Amino acid sequence: MAKPIKKGPLLLAGAALFLALPVIIPSALAFPYRAQVGTFDIRSEAPLPRAEIERVIADANRRIATSPIADPQGESRSIYLTQGGWRWTWLALQSRKSFGLTRAATIYIVINRSHLAANRMTNSQPVGAARTLSSIIAHETCHGMERRRYGALMSVTKPTWLVEGYCDHVAQESTLSDARAADLKARGIDHPAMVYYEGRKKVAAELARNGGDVDRLFAEAK
Repeated sequence: MAKPIKKGPLLLAGAALFLALPVIIPSALAFPYRAQVGTFDIRSEAPLPRAEIERVIADANRRIATSPIADPQGESRSIYLTQGGWRWTWLALQSRKSFGLTRAATIYIVINRSHLAANRMTNSQPVGAARTLSSIIAHETCHGMERRRYGALMSVTKPTWLVEGYCDHVAQESTLSDARAADLKARGIDHPAMVYYEGRKKVAAELARNGGDVDRLFAEAK
């Protein structure tokens, strides 16, 4: 006689799959608005006025194009714009306080609370809580450029100041201003954005020293 199938483990496996699927395929959360702008496939919780999204993507592409490791044909990415609610919470997992994220082995970018018309976005941090949307798109796109150029594991084999600092260098913007960073240092506050800020400064100095050679920068960084 065949043994009865235990439903408990199957239910748990089904629940785990249900929770994990959107993290792997964000479109499973049914973003209601969609637009294709160049090589970017954009999905959003809010309407996507054509002129506004084209302006933001054009600015992001301008920043991306300054990098010698960018694809001259354009970077292909799927972008998911959230309003910082349940979709962001579900997709961001442990990175809920971030502006945005991109995961290794995927080509998608998820963005926290965005304000398309103003080209701005915000997060829940009390300090460094606003930044241009186009700079975050450029920053997260740059992570894909780094992985393509230097390998899928480079985010764990290279120092954080380099991985994040180069992306902020390409984005031409950091979460902290010079004045805000100096104030935090003076008060002995270790803000999470400081590694990005200091990494961008160090990357700029190293590139100035080596003649702008990005490959050399990544090869020599410790």
